[in-house]
Amino acid sequence: MQNQSVQLSENEESATVESQLSLEVQQIKSNLLQLKLKESNLPEPVQNQLRKQFEKRSFGLEELDTAIQEQRELVASLQARNAIHGAGRIEEMRSERDQLQAAADDLLGAPREASMQNARVARLSGIRELYLRMTGDVDFHGRMAAERAQLATSDSLSNVLKNSFNKIMLQQWEQLGKAGYRWWEKVVKVEHMGSLQPVSGILLGEVSALGVISEGAAYGELEISDSGESNTFRKYGGLLPITLEMIDKDETHKLRQLPQKLASGAIRNISSLVAGLFSSSAGTGPIMADGAHVFDAIVHNNLGTTALSASSFEAASQAIYQQSMISNDITKPMLAVDARYLLVPRALRLTARQILYPTFERESNIFSENMLRGELGDVITVPDWTDANDWAAMADPNLVPGIIIAERFGLMPEIFVADQEVGFDMLHNDTINLKVRHYLSVFVADYRPLFKANVA
Repeated sequence: MQNQSVQLSENEESATVESQLSLEVQQIKSNLLQLKLKESNLPEPVQNQLRKQFEKRSFGLEELDTAIQEQRELVASLQARNAIHGAGRIEEMRSERDQLQAAADDLLGAPREASMQNARVARLSGIRELYLRMTGDVDFHGRMAAERAQLATSDSLSNVLKNSFNKIMLQQWEQLGKAGYRWWEKVVKVEHMGSLQPVSGILLGEVSALGVISEGAAYGELEISDSGESNTFRKYGGLLPITLEMIDKDETHKLRQLPQKLASGAIRNISSLVAGLFSSSAGTGPIMADGAHVFDAIVHNNLGTTALSASSFEAASQAIYQQSMISNDITKPMLAVDARYLLVPRALRLTARQILYPTFERESNIFSENMLRGELGDVITVPDWTDANDWAAMADPNLVPGIIIAERFGLMPEIFVADQEVGFDMLHNDTINLKVRHYLSVFVADYRPLFKANVA
């Protein structure tokens, strides 16, 4: 009787162990199934089907791998544009819209999107072919003829052109910068604004001198003085017309130049606005909040008449250095920042370089190198200045901001579709219009880091 009890206990224990092992094996297989399905990258409905097929029964690893591979081959045959490999990685899908945009980019000379760099797309012969294949408008009525369109897309021709134009404009903006057209970037402080409210360039002065606080005594409030300049936004822009005649004549070369000219025009506009702060009002600049012009020999102590030389540039740098900061203290602290940039017209560029880069023309161990040597780029040629003798000096705007460029929607102009998605404006003017818009506010926020020499 005792032997039977012992035997029964051993059988129960063995059954319990086998049951636990079975559960553990089942859990391992369940985890393996989830992992395999996840790594397969198969569509979710296919994964769900395989999960139902295997999760409630025993299976071998080889059987599961075979089933997954069969589903991969089935998905690959149904989605001809997708290629499924090895562990189930699906190559990036390229939509018809992406291919159309890449073809338009190639046609106009715009850089492709990164995802389309190596994609093979149709080569378009010109803007006429692009228009006809997108709209089917063989009679040039300015309407979408869906039954004739060969390139079905949710985008209008205007949107496709806008995207290409924006990329060309950005590319041209960078190239013009390397060529020196964006000289003004070194001497201004760019501020992004959240609205079109008037821009205030508030300049906080130094706090009053720190006082002595006795033990247990209350702290006195420090006085902070300020002085501010303000300016309103100006809106620049216009329409970029793409005429029916331009399309029918297949003048693709003109389309390629439109965004390049736009970028050049925007840069030259900013250049003119910044240069005008120095040259307007007979070279004294706009009137500031204190009633004086930016450059004033008496009120601002930043206007001279001496021709450019090493000594006159040193005098200008010293004048900037000794400017008084905004403060309520009786003895106002000095700005204590030297001039860094030397702004000149083209006629004075060589003279300016001889002053700041003496090693280019003389021996490297002469004394003048140690006194006035500047870094490459510190001599700035201002293309808008017509006077061959006037020049200016500026402190580093990262230390003391003097000129502010406030932008609302970006420093580069924006391009918008100015027409309806499918109707264009051809019904009225035989033209597809793209709108260009640019909000800017350019003004002098502080005269202290600036010096101008108006030479007779």
